This record gives sequence, structure tokens and C-alpha cells, in this order.
Amino acid sequence: MKRILSLILASALAFSLCGCGESAVSNESEETDATEEVIEVEEEEPVVYTYDMSTLPDVSELEASDALTDPFTFLDGTYVDNADDWARRVAEIKAMYQYYMYGIWRDGSDEELTYSLDGSTLTIYVTRISTGATTNFTATVNMPDSSTKAPDGGYPVIVGMHQGISEDTATANGYAVITLDYYAYAIASDDTNHTGAFYDLYPYGDDWQEQTGVLMAWSWGCSKILDALEAGLGDELNISCENTAVTGVSRWGKAAIVCGVFETRFKLVMPSCSGAGGVALFRYTSEGKTYDFSTKGASSSYTYGQTEPLSSLQSTSERGWFCDRFLEFKSAEYLPFDQHLLLSTIASEDRYLFIIGSCIYEDWVNAPAMWYSYVAAEYVYDYLGLSDHIAINIHQQGHAVIAEDVEYMTDYFDYYVCGIEPELDLDDLKISVFALDVNADSSMDNFNRKWMDGLS
Repeated sequence: MKRILSLILASALAFSLCGCGESAVSNESEETDATEEVIEVEEEEPVVYTYDMSTLPDVSELEASDALTDPFTFLDGTYVDNADDWARRVAEIKAMYQYYMYGIWRDGSDEELTYSLDGSTLTIYVTRISTGATTNFTATVNMPDSSTKAPDGGYPVIVGMHQGISEDTATANGYAVITLDYYAYAIASDDTNHTGAFYDLYPYGDDWQEQTGVLMAWSWGCSKILDALEAGLGDELNISCENTAVTGVSRWGKAAIVCGVFETRFKLVMPSCSGAGGVALFRYTSEGKTYDFSTKGASSSYTYGQTEPLSSLQSTSERGWFCDRFLEFKSAEYLPFDQHLLLSTIASEDRYLFIIGSCIYEDWVNAPAMWYSYVAAEYVYDYLGLSDHIAINIHQQGHAVIAEDVEYMTDYFDYYVCGIEPELDLDDLKISVFALDVNADSSMDNFNRKWMDGLS
């Protein structure tokens, strides 16, 4: 029988504050006898599992299923039974996404990086050690007003795939913002040409091990900003190297969730209006369904039109976002995952996921499918004892990161990471307009029943 011992992670993944303010000292510790010997116990480094992607089955060997993929079942049919199993399952899920969809993630181990700062313009220079290839690109730095005091460790920072992510709201709330210039096109061209800074170092090849799609390439660009912070930019600008977030909208929202999965140094991941290939489930459609958005100040009878299908992602205009093997899938039912699995890999004691969507004029990106992806992933976070590490804000309208999103996100981050009491009601981030009785889809009431059979 399949069992999960609640993954024994409510205690194993103990929550801790992450240095955003002064550390708390208990009365008990103050009363400790000064002559008492203190024994320091060295913490063991967590085991990092790798996965041999060459062992994954060909697309032609995969079986079709219209059910949402069970996050607790390995490809070989065995079950996750403990925390160690879950770590191995995460490695398998990440391997599948690289092999079947996004292409290979480059972790920077074969790189040397330097940077220069001229006013608000950050230039990053990267050399690939093994080949000697070099490249560079720019980003724009936005800092809080000098009257805003930085917390201990420096200002938290939001890294954007592009500009126009409500930077003024973020800086007014005490966050630095660093955005890739020109919609990250200098990192990777938004086509099948595979040109730009990333491909200067890692040319796109015929072999699957030499294929990295554009979404993953843009993610690499945001990763390099973290490298620059650690290389001295953080000290120079008093920006935290640890309290970091990544965001982007639309195709860059797809890239933001990909970045958050593979660049684990980002503490908070904030994809906006990402749709198919991002947060939205492939196996759920809202086409033709009518919703009541009156509680959001919009129409009480809004009917969704066409949503972005798999065939669109495989079209000439979008296929460059992915690796070649992704084109082999003739139906989403053959995918050995759905996007709730991607969201689930972020679940850990020191990381957070904040999903953004919009009610109206967002038919194409399928906001209801993003909501149900959140609902499905939330089951995993709950079993890991990390229910507060996943949140969602569905605003009324705007294919963007709007000011409302940033206000909620900074309150959420300040509270859960820094221990600062929020001004907004963070319970709002566990619900959405799609959860209302009038909008709920009864077909999703028991989608996880098979996952839960035998769990204890």
C-alpha cells in the first residue's frame, strides 16, 4: 500500500527566520550558566540527488493519461514513502522537465563572472572556462530611496526577466529591483535562431545534451545576477544575496517558474500570467466555461474563449522556448508530468512560491488552469508541512505584475521570511475567485483521490 508518513517533514523541515532582522534570544538562553560547556554540533549537508537523464524512456514509450500526474509515484511505479524518497522524486521530476521540455540547465560550474556598475546600468561579463568563449549583457538596477533603511543583511531584491514589474511599488516597500534589459533578448533571441549571450557560451546543438530552450536560457540570465551579487555587487549596494525573488510576465512568467525550479538560490519565485508551459495545467481547459467575477469588480458572466494549446507551444513562433524533444508530443496526455509537479519541486523549508494571475481578458493563459495547478501543488506542500510556502493572487485584470501583486508579495515575504507583521490579510493568498461555489469545477473535487489512497 502506498504510504507517506506525512513525509515526517513538518519537523524535519523546521521553519526558521532568515536573517532579515535582529535575531531573537530566549530567556532560557540568557539564563544559561556562562561556565557551562557548549558543544557545537556540525550540521550535515543535505544530500543532493542527481538523475541520469539518458535512462528516461523515449516519448514513444510513454503511456497516455488524462489524470493529473501523481507527484508521489516514481516513473517506475514505486511510491514516495519518506523524506529521502521525496528528494529523489524531485530529482526525477527536474530531469524529466529538462529531457522532455525545457532543455538542459547550466549551473554555472563551468563559468567565471565579473561585473561593472555605471550608475543604474549593470554589465555582467561571463567566460565559459572549458571553451574560453566570452559574452556580456546588461541589466538595470533600481534602489529604494536613501531614506529607507536597509534591514540587517541588506535590502531584499526582486530580479525581473524584464522591466515593467511595478518597480516603484517594490522600491517604495524597501526592495531593490534588478531587471534584465530589452526583455532578455540579449540573453536569448525569442525565436528558433538560438542567438544571444547564453548561446555564445552554450551553442544549441543536434544532441539533446546540447539543447537548452529559450525559457531556460532567460532563467540563466537571472541566475547570473545572483552571481554578480555574490561577487561583490551585494556588498557594494547593500543588497542581500539571500533574500531574493524572481519574476516575469507571460512568456517571461513561464521562464520565471522555470528559473525558480532550477536556480534554487532564489528564495521566492513569482511567475505572473504564465499560462501553458508555465504554471497552467495542460490537462485542464476553461474554454467555454462561464465565471462570476463580480466579487472582483468585473463581469458576473464572463465566458472564456480559446486557451493556449500544446500545438501553439510547438508552433514556429514558440517552439524555440523548448528543446527539440518537446515537439514529439502529439497530445498533452502523453506528458509524464503536469505543471503542478513543476511547482512542487520548489517546496522546501527556506523557499516560497507566489503565483500571479488575472481574471478577465486572460483567456489565452487559462487562469483557472493556473488556479487548479496551485490547488494540486498545495497538496504536496501540505504533506511536506510547508502549507505557508505557497500562495496565489488572482487580480482583476492586467497581463502584468501590478502594484496589488507587489504589495501582497512584499507583505508575504516580510512576514514569512523576516518576521514582520503584515498590513494586508495574507489569508487572501490561499483562495481565489475560482474557489467560489459559483465558479468551482466539480470535476476537480476528487482529482487527487488516487494519490491519497493509503496515505497516512
